[in-house]
Amino acid sequence: MFPVPVQLGPLSLSFYGLMVAAGVLAALALFSYTAPRRQISPAAARDFCFWMILAGLLGSRVWYVVFHWPEFSDDLPGVFAYWRGGLMFQGGVVAALLLSPVFLRRYNLKFWPAADVMAPSLALGQCFGRLGCFAAGCCYGRPTDSTFAVTFPPGSLAPAGIPLMPVQLIESAALLVLTIVLVLAIKAWTGRRPGGTASLYLAGTGLIRLIMEVFFRGDYRGEPIIGTLPPTTLTAMAALAAGLILLIWRGPQRRME
Repeated sequence: MFPVPVQLGPLSLSFYGLMVAAGVLAALALFSYTAPRRQISPAAARDFCFWMILAGLLGSRVWYVVFHWPEFSDDLPGVFAYWRGGLMFQGGVVAALLLSPVFLRRYNLKFWPAADVMAPSLALGQCFGRLGCFAAGCCYGRPTDSTFAVTFPPGSLAPAGIPLMPVQLIESAALLVLTIVLVLAIKAWTGRRPGGTASLYLAGTGLIRLIMEVFFRGDYRGEPIIGTLPPTTLTAMAALAAGLILLIWRGPQRRME
């Protein structure tokens, strides 16, 4: 609920931007911490993670703009105003996956070990990002009379003065729990076939997002594609299904080959 918390003359510092920056730093730190579990040097880990995060931020913004084009059709400069809110994580994952082969070769890394190490960092970055969404009022929840409802002030992206479900805080807490689970998993599965932690992340984040979409979200998430399902719901369903399939294929039941 702090769209612009600090004003320094003509410059403003948004809480959304602060949380995105904090998420990037936290993801980099966690990536460096977990990298040795998959025999990745901390230096290569930091460089690789930096480029993947940069690709993810760009992809997240492009994805948001594509699915919310009516917001920008008469305000093209607004496409670059990410500090107002407006990043869709699914687009970030797609962009990072598309660009990952370039940087995997550059740093001489293998895909599945790197994906395992990235998984907890991605979840932690999402956790911070949702706090930024709460501050900006984007990705808001459905109207509710619950005692846990939040009311956003004028100037935020959420409808002002209407009690809403604090979906951003709920999802942030769930992603923090997922981060802890993934860190424990990558430690417990050291020496096992790589890919299990990444698969668990995909299934976990898909499940969390699907629950948020079905029960809590109240904002516009694109035009329905199948029935009443918007693209974000379908993406969450696809991530959950893919994660479960990958857990069977790349799960920790087998030792390193």
